[in-house]
Amino acid sequence: MYALNKAQLIGYLTEDPQIRQTPSGQSVGDLNIMTKHSIQTTKGQQMTTAYHNVVVWRGLADIAGRFLKKGSQVYLAGRIQTDEWEDQNTGQKRYKTRVVADDLILLDSRNPISAPAATSMVAGGLNQTEIVGNLTKDPELRQTPNGNNVASFGVATNYAWKDRSGQQQEKTEFHNVVAWDALAQSMAQDLKKGRKVYIQGRLQTRSWETPEGTKRYTTEVVAEKALALGVPSADIGAPSVSTNVAFSQPTAPANPQNTVVPPNPVDVPAVNYQSEVKPEDLPF
Repeated sequence: MYALNKAQLIGYLTEDPQIRQTPSGQSVGDLNIMTKHSIQTTKGQQMTTAYHNVVVWRGLADIAGRFLKKGSQVYLAGRIQTDEWEDQNTGQKRYKTRVVADDLILLDSRNPISAPAATSMVAGGLNQTEIVGNLTKDPELRQTPNGNNVASFGVATNYAWKDRSGQQQEKTEFHNVVAWDALAQSMAQDLKKGRKVYIQGRLQTRSWETPEGTKRYTTEVVAEKALALGVPSADIGAPSVSTNVAFSQPTAPANPQNTVVPPNPVDVPAVNYQSEVKPEDLPF
């Protein structure tokens, strides 16, 4: 393996699973997951909420259909996948990013229990993503109207598998990544297109409106840690130690919006997307 593409979630279903059969008879299900977890911000420790589309196949889809319902708590692990299709009305390319789950663990207790307070260190859930891949472009450093540094860039990872005939197949996934503040400055200074990097962060989906009034969505990895890979020695051509920075993501409150998910070759129910970063604060 020469790339890493891993997402882990612990959260609650926002609606009942949507399970169906493919023409070949395989079970496939769509899960809408809400995660809540605590992050360190410039204003201190705060709880953040994110919403995710997750796809489960075959045995996992059967388990989800039998045992999960709206409000169920579940652990899911898998890979980030972006689907591409052409809008039949406009002819434009459309994209949707989801987590394709490989593991599922049911977390609901059989006995009634009380939830810990939101301020407790054991409260919340999990929204963690790790990728190892190559930068598809130089990190672009900008400033928000509030004066925060933000860097945007792409990372490519490869996924290999064998199809039903035993032939080796490979697909490249392209991930949008955003870094903030000190980490953004370090990445813009030390990393260039083609460099292999390790990124640890969380998944976030945000929406905005085009000048024509059309809703658009993007799912990105908000980086909390980055490592430059392939450096032979700390004193031979290595970037400054500031490249490996754990940083605090600045947040701004945002109100949940009722949104409609764009058409998809695999139907996914609409969810309420919420981002702790206001779209108008992002200069791209």
